[in-house]
Amino acid sequence: MRIAIMKEASIFREGLVGVIQDAFPNYNVIAISPKKQEELENYLIDLLIIDIDTRVDLMPLIHDYTKRNKRVVVWTEYMDHKSLVELFKLQLTGYFYNGMEKEELIHAIKKLLKGQEYIHEELAPILLGDYRALNKREQHRPVGVFTNREWDVMSLLIQGYSNERIGNHLYITEKTVKNHISSILRKLNVPDRTNAVLAALKNEWFYV
Repeated sequence: MRIAIMKEASIFREGLVGVIQDAFPNYNVIAISPKKQEELENYLIDLLIIDIDTRVDLMPLIHDYTKRNKRVVVWTEYMDHKSLVELFKLQLTGYFYNGMEKEELIHAIKKLLKGQEYIHEELAPILLGDYRALNKREQHRPVGVFTNREWDVMSLLIQGYSNERIGNHLYITEKTVKNHISSILRKLNVPDRTNAVLAALKNEWFYV
């Protein structure tokens, strides 16, 4: 089992490899330069983490791995990265932000290796904003996913309501709101409300 990190050679990259290797001893963690991306074909990769802050055009590689149903994560330092929205449309496995703490990084990779998705909360406003042009399209709510009350809560999460505000709007306690949100996260198999909102938008259940 192997995790590959595509990033320019640096002390930071070597430290990153060490952190991930220590956290996931059952995986072989390797580092590959964007300039030598052809080396990926020499390995069976379970998870590919790509730093997109490079002069090398990595879009063909990302498109290729996506078409082959490979698990791909992109990592950026810039919230206004020109390719970010396009990459989100590819529905990759994960979207990392350079400001992640060590514990958050490990938590995110654990989620990804379990088959879940991860989107860093700092990137969420940008990715959510891309959907604002779609608000006239028809919604497609699946049958049997949420209860009626969970749909009510989900629709308010989409609008950015806090737990307290959701409770006031629906005339329920904040504790009940938290219970509904926990149920929503469990059903969507996502770690937090940001990823729940993004999952609902990607499935075209709601538009903002």
